[in-house]
Amino acid sequence: MKNKKHLFIIIALVLLVTAPLVATSIYEPTTDAYAQTAEPFMGTSTRVMGMGGAGLGITGYYDSFLLNPANLGSGGLKISIPAITVTAFNPSAILESGMFEALDEGSLVEAAQDFLGVIGKNYGDVLTTDVSFVLGLGNFGLGLEAQERLMSYKTSADLTSTNLIAQVTMAATAGLGFRINAIPDVMSIDLGVSGKAIYKMYLEKQSASSITEMLGDDGADPLDSYLNDVPLIAGYSFPVNVGMNLNFPLGLTLSAVARNFNGTYYMSTYQSINDWSKEVLGESFVDDTNSDPFTSETFTTDAGWSLNGGLTWAPKLGALLKPIISVDVLDIMGLADLSEAELQRAFFERTHLGASVRLLSILDLRYGLSQGYQSFGVGFDLLIFHLDAAYYTMEYGDQIGSKPIDAVSLRFSLLSR
Repeated sequence: MKNKKHLFIIIALVLLVTAPLVATSIYEPTTDAYAQTAEPFMGTSTRVMGMGGAGLGITGYYDSFLLNPANLGSGGLKISIPAITVTAFNPSAILESGMFEALDEGSLVEAAQDFLGVIGKNYGDVLTTDVSFVLGLGNFGLGLEAQERLMSYKTSADLTSTNLIAQVTMAATAGLGFRINAIPDVMSIDLGVSGKAIYKMYLEKQSASSITEMLGDDGADPLDSYLNDVPLIAGYSFPVNVGMNLNFPLGLTLSAVARNFNGTYYMSTYQSINDWSKEVLGESFVDDTNSDPFTSETFTTDAGWSLNGGLTWAPKLGALLKPIISVDVLDIMGLADLSEAELQRAFFERTHLGASVRLLSILDLRYGLSQGYQSFGVGFDLLIFHLDAAYYTMEYGDQIGSKPIDAVSLRFSLLSR
């Protein structure tokens, strides 16, 4: 009996000592609700999404080097100051939901219920807004990006299981590329590298009930409650991308891009936005009214690096007509250890096809195919103004067809194409 008592004490001590070593934050991406926060940052490119997500080897656009730093090897001047992109998800379902009719009738509760009803189970996106300033000067590229992303996670079909996660990401990218004329008139090689400095913040998931409780507390200002009571997770990363293009006659280009080297995020948790502001910025937004105990935690997360390949055909047919066909295969290294049946399915899932044609240097028409889902895009130039629009579908489920979500992106910019 005495031996059993000693054994129990030893086990208890071991658990007390090792528990802090294996404990994880509830806000880590390994927690189901926050899985999407671990995704490597990539600003929304309406041009690329209108082409089914393809375009590794397409040069001449303001955001070409953000997709592949080797595209800086072609040189030239590209300016976009500024560009604003708004992406709304589930537009078809929202239009059919009756939400706008409820808003016209002044029924905010019914409109909110209609909106929440279009959000499907598991992961999804609700709204994304991007603001960017991009400069390509010869073989050097510089980009400043900020993105607001509202994500969703739903555990069941019930409306009350809906969780919304707000994330803000800021990134500064510097890229350098150059061209080597390996075999004159036969093959040239473009090499490029880019580095990003990224700062990412996301709030604790908010459910319909938590928001209702916050708004329904008569004894507190909802804004003060939001700034003082909702935990914030923030951190930084310095990923590196490396790219190469092999350029051949007739406008053929083979591309390879290794993305997200050194992509580890170093994250910290804060009691609230106000607490983060005091610690990071040195000043508060409002008076701190939260007296609840909170233990700050740190953790790291890394989605790993990926190798992507592409084939682009961009024949030069003159100024009146400029066609482009692009085929990209993402995460090539992930195909290595798959069986034949798995390989066929994975290859189809990771292949993106796109085509575009530029007419009279004014109008771009785009079409794409990704995972069997079609996409459509258009770009229009008017003096210094440029407008891009794209309608596309992405798969959020474990397999194709399990959870497709459609989206529409609108981008407005100055001094760019």
